[in-house]
Amino acid sequence: MAAKIWKKGIYCIEGLWDHGNIQDQSTVLPILDLLEKRGYCNYIYHDCATKSELEYFLEKWKHKTVNKKYPILYLAFHGDPGYIFLTHEDKYSLTELANYLGDKCTGKIVYFGSCSTLKIDKRRINSFLEKTGAIAAIGYKTDIDWIQSTACDLFVLEALQSEMLDTKGIKKMQKKIISDYGNLHKILDLRIVINDKLHFSRQRK
Repeated sequence: MAAKIWKKGIYCIEGLWDHGNIQDQSTVLPILDLLEKRGYCNYIYHDCATKSELEYFLEKWKHKTVNKKYPILYLAFHGDPGYIFLTHEDKYSLTELANYLGDKCTGKIVYFGSCSTLKIDKRRINSFLEKTGAIAAIGYKTDIDWIQSTACDLFVLEALQSEMLDTKGIKKMQKKIISDYGNLHKILDLRIVINDKLHFSRQRK
């Protein structure tokens, strides 16, 4: 019997993958298309190359009418411990992101599809969760292969559709990922940090 799906939209902001190659067509769009066409969820997608563009699209997501329907914020960028990259030189830190989002992530997931962004002390991630109110931060603790990590992103985003958006649901999703995709989970050093200090009502939409 197939798992029941509670559709949770994905709001994706994607950076440039090869800043020096204007012909590069790398994108996570195919996995979003697959999830939508298979009936798992809807998505909104934007690409960006500057801090002002990133914050413009974050501002759009912060509106309750948007993030209620799209509670998974998926940030697909190059990364470094504690940062996402907008260009080779221009970084955006978790602290900056938390300050900009404020408390608009209550009941939401922030997913970092980026190298090593969560390779930081857990206290810094907990601080991000406390400031934003997010249920969980998901991302990688190592430099990741693009194809493998994109496949892992697909598995995690799909698994999130089968669970409630609360701490219990995220813990169940985490167990499923480890059980079903344990080798990939270990290779990519996927990290799921749950905000255990908050208790969220279950979301079915």
